[in-house]
Amino acid sequence: MSRKLSPESWKQIAPGAAMVLLAGPVFLFMAMDITLFLIMSRTRGMTASTQIFDLSMEIVLCLFAGLVTAFGARKILRELRKK
Repeated sequence: MSRKLSPESWKQIAPGAAMVLLAGPVFLFMAMDITLFLIMSRTRGMTASTQIFDLSMEIVLCLFAGLVTAFGARKILRELRKK
């Protein structure tokens, strides 16, 4: 069932793989950081306004990195399903 991929297929897969390899770890790190912040904020008490601003920026960056990762994975899967 395995087939060899043509050089054209590899050219289509390479950008998607780069997106997944670069944005994937960023997404996982940001998601873990947000989770830890939320868990620890329950025990620390009040949250400073600067921390709220940082949290909002982290959420936006996490969403963006997640979208880039998903787009790269979708690009890879689309090319592998061809033929």
